[in-house]
Amino acid sequence: MTAAVFVMIIGFFPLLGFVTEPPAILTSERRAPAKLPVFSAKTVISGEFADKFESYAADNIPLRERLRTLRAAAVFGVFMQTDKDGLYFTPEGAGKFAALDSASVELAADKIKRVADGLSDMNVYYSFIPDKSIYIKARRFPGFDPAEAERIMTSRLSSDEFTFIPLTNALGIGDYYKTDLHWDQTKISGVTSALGAAMGVEVDMSGCTTLYAGEFFGVYAGQVALPTGSDSMYYISFPGLTAEYLNEKTLAAESAPVYDVEGFSGVDPYDIFLRGAQPLVVLENKNAATERELYLFRDSFSSSLAPLLASAYSKVVLIDLRYLDSRLLDQYIEFVPGSDVLFLFSSQILNNSSVLRA
Repeated sequence: MTAAVFVMIIGFFPLLGFVTEPPAILTSERRAPAKLPVFSAKTVISGEFADKFESYAADNIPLRERLRTLRAAAVFGVFMQTDKDGLYFTPEGAGKFAALDSASVELAADKIKRVADGLSDMNVYYSFIPDKSIYIKARRFPGFDPAEAERIMTSRLSSDEFTFIPLTNALGIGDYYKTDLHWDQTKISGVTSALGAAMGVEVDMSGCTTLYAGEFFGVYAGQVALPTGSDSMYYISFPGLTAEYLNEKTLAAESAPVYDVEGFSGVDPYDIFLRGAQPLVVLENKNAATERELYLFRDSFSSSLAPLLASAYSKVVLIDLRYLDSRLLDQYIEFVPGSDVLFLFSSQILNNSSVLRA
C-alpha cells in the first residue's frame, strides 16, 4: 500500500500534468506558470533542464491550488510557524515583512539627492510609507524600522535643501487592505493632512464622491493559500480632474480616465488607480484654487494618493523611476520653478532601491 501510494504520487501526478492543459496564468499568484524547458544535451549537462523542469512541474501539477492550501494549513495550523516563505498571516492582515536594509535605504537617499540636484529652485520634500507590520500588535514581526529609516535618510539629506515629512503616526493597521500591501484610499486622510500641512496646501475633499468598485482579493490572499476573506475597494472621484499617460510605444501623451474601472476586474484590482504601473502620469485639476504644481516621484501607493493631492494643485505630475530614467526627465517634463517636489516611496522600494533608475 505504501509503495503504491508512493509510486502514484511520484509518477501519476507528473504524468497527468503532461496530458492536462496547463493554466494560462496562475490567478492566485498573478503570474504565468513556468514553461516546459528545452530538452537537449547542453541543458541536461549544465543542470538547466533539471532546475527549470522542477519549476514547470510545480506550476503545472494537477490539484495544485488544493495542495498549496494543504501545505499552508500545515505550516500555520499544525506546525504553528509564524511565516510561510517569508509571508505572515494574522487576523489583522497578511504580508511579507522584511527587516530594514540599511545599505539600500542609504542608496535610496543618495538617489533622491542625485535627482533633486538636477532640479533648480524647487521646494523639495521627502517621506516614506512603512509597511503594515509595525502596526500589527498580535505578535512581533521582523518588519521595517521606521525610526532607523528616518535616521538614515535625514543624515544623508540636508535639512537646508530637503524637508522630511513623517507619516508613521498618520497611519494605522486599519488603513491598509488586509489581503494586500496597499492602503485604502478612503482611509488615508491622516496622510493627506500631514503632507498638506508640511507643503502648505489644503487637501479639500468637498465635492468629491466615494464610489464602490467591488470586493477583491489582494496579492497576499493568493500567496497565503488560505481562506482570508475579501477586501472592499472604494475610490474617490473629484469633478474637473483629468489624466494623461505616457504611451510607452509612441512616447506621446494620451488622455484616459483617472480611474480604470475595467482594470478592477483584471489580474491586479489595484490597477483601477491610474491604470496601474505607469512611467509618467499628469493629473490636471481645472477647479484648483491655486496654480501650484506638484512633481511626485512615486511607487504604486501614490496611484491612489495623487488624486487626493490633486485637489490642492492645478497639476500633479507622477514620475515612477522604476520605469523612467531620471536622465530623460527633461525630455518629457517641463519643471516649473517654485513648484513642490515630493519623493515618496514605500518601505518595499527603500529596501530594494536598486530598481530606481537614478
